[in-house]
Amino acid sequence: MKILISYYLQISFLSLIMINHFIEIYLCRRQIKHYKNNESQVPENFSSFISLEDHQKAIRYSSTKLLFLQFKLLFDACLLIYWFPLRGAQHLYSWFNFEGIHHEALFLICFSLIQYALGLPWSIFSTFVIEEKFGFNKTTPSLFLKDQSKGLLLGAVFLIPLLYLILYLYNTFSQSWWMISFAVMTGFQFFLLSIYPTWIAPLFNKFSPLESEELSQGINTLVEKAGFKAKEIFIMDASKRSSHGNAYFTGFGKNKRVVFFDTLLKQLSHKEILAILAHELGHMKLKHIPKSMIASIIFSFIGFWLMGQLANNPWFYQGHFFKSQTAGILIFLFSQAIPLYLFWISPIGSWISRKREFEADAYAAEQTDSQDLIIALLKLYQQNSSPVITDKWYSRFYHSHPPALDRIKHLDSLKTKTSEGLP
Repeated sequence: MKILISYYLQISFLSLIMINHFIEIYLCRRQIKHYKNNESQVPENFSSFISLEDHQKAIRYSSTKLLFLQFKLLFDACLLIYWFPLRGAQHLYSWFNFEGIHHEALFLICFSLIQYALGLPWSIFSTFVIEEKFGFNKTTPSLFLKDQSKGLLLGAVFLIPLLYLILYLYNTFSQSWWMISFAVMTGFQFFLLSIYPTWIAPLFNKFSPLESEELSQGINTLVEKAGFKAKEIFIMDASKRSSHGNAYFTGFGKNKRVVFFDTLLKQLSHKEILAILAHELGHMKLKHIPKSMIASIIFSFIGFWLMGQLANNPWFYQGHFFKSQTAGILIFLFSQAIPLYLFWISPIGSWISRKREFEADAYAAEQTDSQDLIIALLKLYQQNSSPVITDKWYSRFYHSHPPALDRIKHLDSLKTKTSEGLP
């Protein structure tokens, strides 16, 4: 019976590799087709702000990235077939001749380095060919090399000790290892969140407080209403890598901060900057960050519980083309195979994220003029060459932010309600 289960699981998993990547490529092609069908004119809602030239540049830029992504998806599918059905991962595991924990750790570290090396050419092409072609890349080869080196070093410093600790717990606590490992991983994630803004991010970028007095006064008013601290608003020198503009919320506890790209501040007026800030503060005020963290902890608990349940089931390993049944392979399967099963629930996460973006926009419209946020968003679409059109199915799967048209309509409706409420 267990042999049959593993056999059908092998067939299902191989089918999943093929179907998932086929769906992703199909969605990319839908998006490209939607771009081509709408490239001749700017949508009416945006025609007064975005020129036809900018609109068509955004479409060319996004279409190029999607074409590149299709090749990357094909490569990833072939790689998964090699690691699993062709038993490349099993051969890699058997290649090492170490004992105990060191064997498991070396297998996972070596696999990660191989994956990193295989992904590096794609990253280089994206940065120095596509981004360069459309005028966005500011990264030099030297800076790119430094970033990659720092990333590898940080991974070694933080992740290798964590890996050894989880492997030790697996070998020491036969029944409760997964629960202890979950607690360790949760603590580690909180630790990273707390140190990222002040210790890790500054290794890659410079952060400085806002200097404009006029802007600072407006910021103080907004952050006091949100229960935030003005000193936690920073400017990041993003322009040394890219001309794209953005803003984001990061950190945990006392280390929370809102970060503006310097490229963003060069494009926006003070009122528009405050509108963007109000949106970011809205995420905090509406507790989107804690909600996301709680959801992440719940999914992490479920994941570790499943690991505990499946750790001693041979059909699970055999069903994913492994003969060996060890802690290292269990971790490998949950990091590389399980995401394929989760692909089909990704639209739910995207929908929740878009819903929260609408809520943050509504908060910003209460604290500032919604028209300022509309103009700021339009400038961002223009600056980042982000198309203001999108295929609905592609958006449902991938977009964490609402489509441009839906977002602007939503802000317009908020502006109308505010006007109607005036005496």
